[in-house]
Amino acid sequence: MSQVKQYSALVLGTFIEALCFTLLQSPNQLASGGTTGAALVLSPILQISSVTILWAITFILLFSSFFFLGAQAILKSIIGSLLVPFFVYLTKGLPPLTHDPLLASIYSGLGLGIGLSLIFRSGGNTGGFTVISQILHTKMNIKYSVSIIFMDATVLISGAFIFSTEKALYALIGSLITRITMEFIQAKAKHANKIVYVISSIEFEDKISTTILNDLHKGLTKVSGYGGYTHNERMIMMTVISLPMVNKLKSIVQEIDPQSFVIVCDTNEVFGEGFSLPVPSRSKRLIAN
Repeated sequence: MSQVKQYSALVLGTFIEALCFTLLQSPNQLASGGTTGAALVLSPILQISSVTILWAITFILLFSSFFFLGAQAILKSIIGSLLVPFFVYLTKGLPPLTHDPLLASIYSGLGLGIGLSLIFRSGGNTGGFTVISQILHTKMNIKYSVSIIFMDATVLISGAFIFSTEKALYALIGSLITRITMEFIQAKAKHANKIVYVISSIEFEDKISTTILNDLHKGLTKVSGYGGYTHNERMIMMTVISLPMVNKLKSIVQEIDPQSFVIVCDTNEVFGEGFSLPVPSRSKRLIAN
């Protein structure tokens, strides 16, 4: 993923997260967890706008990250941390999409799942409770998952007391939909495979194939061919790799042979050694049983 695509995905993901908060969660009082949920819960208690509280929480967590974890950690989360409250501030005047809490929980859950998947795919994060979990893990050896679940549960329970039990249950639905959406997107990305054809000169063939085998740990098939215009001998290398590895392969090939051709094709199904095996037909399963 190029730098431009990474930052574009980070900006788009944080913008979607902010829209979900402004248009769906905030007007329906759905505190489903995270710093946005905490800001929503604290707003009626402190009599301060949730946007202001979100800014305050963000800066407190960034300072804590710098103090406890060092400058390296703050650089990884500062952009995403600041973009969320910034976009919430920009969109705060927009009218809500619905006042039905069930619809709000469903669509905010879907939106947050998509937004967070884009953010994580870009290699970024939004700070928030992640920072606290990092601090607790570093200082007290508490697992990340345990601390995040505990903090999200605290927000949900607090929402039940501040707003209503019914609103908390709707918020829980949204939180579950977010998790399911993220897992679905990540599973699709993980199992999405591409056929890649690399057409290169004979002199670079060995270096390219060795790099694919050793650096990407992927097998390949070689076919000898000739250029239709030049009539020079060319080597065609075919491999099947996961979607996240495509850009790395293109960079490798471009660095070794700038004159090469790389063709990337979609696959419907791949099975065999190194990939998932085909599901046996019903008749074969009956015979096996």
